[in-house]
Formats: sequence, structure tokens, C-alpha cells
Amino acid sequence: MTEASRKYLIFLLAGRRFAFDLTQVAEVEEQPVTWPIPMAPRCYPGAMNFHGTIVAVMDLAMFLGLPGNHGAEKLIVLDTGIASLAFLIERVIRIASVNQADVREGPDGAFAVAQLNLPDGEATLLDAAAIAEQAGEAING
Repeated sequence: MTEASRKYLIFLLAGRRFAFDLTQVAEVEEQPVTWPIPMAPRCYPGAMNFHGTIVAVMDLAMFLGLPGNHGAEKLIVLDTGIASLAFLIERVIRIASVNQADVREGPDGAFAVAQLNLPDGEATLLDAAAIAEQAGEAING
């Protein structure tokens, strides 16, 4: 994908706007039925069946230390090349192309890559692969 064709999935999490590079996302789903993961950290409410593959479901707000994500209605499933992981979010706002965003240096934070200034507001671009790596360490001890 060329830089000019890059797209971002803008979503709401704990009342704040965030984004993932669309290449890191496989699908957006309704909140599914999940099954508990024994001895998993609290930010993992369970696992789900995603097209025949077991995928861990993570409360992304809790993992990032944001206020509760009680309004989680959607799920962002990561590309399997990154991890078998899905994030609970409040809702998807839209998909934005790079030419709609003024991409600036991100705020300080372990997973923030950049700040996207869009016509309808700002969104913090997160690195899903970095989150997945840290999440794997959390669940594997």
C-alpha cells in the first residue's frame, strides 16, 4: 500500500477517538458470544470463534488504563498476521484516508504512533501490532 492510499479506521473508546491503520484490521464485528479464558488478566473477558479460529477478546480501554468501556458494542478483529486478537470498542466512527488527515507527531504513550487531525476532530493513531505484542506478554506471563 502506498502512503497516498493509506486508510485509518477511526473508532470511539472510553469516550475518546482513536485509530488503527486499516492494514492492521481484518474485520469489524458485533460483540460476539465469548468463553472465559482461565487465569487470563481482567482485560480479557474471553475468547471467540472467528471463522473457525480461536481469537482472544480484549477490553482495549482497560488494557490502556482508560476509564471503563461499559458501552462496548463492536469488536475490531486484527489481521491474523499480527495476532489472534480482537479489541472491544464502543463504536466505529468511519474510515478516513490519509489525504483527509493532517498526521502529526503522536502524544506520549506506549502505543500512540501519531495524532490524526481530521475535519471532524482528532484521533490518536495506535499501533495495533505493538499492543498485540504487549498483550501477548500479559497473557503468557
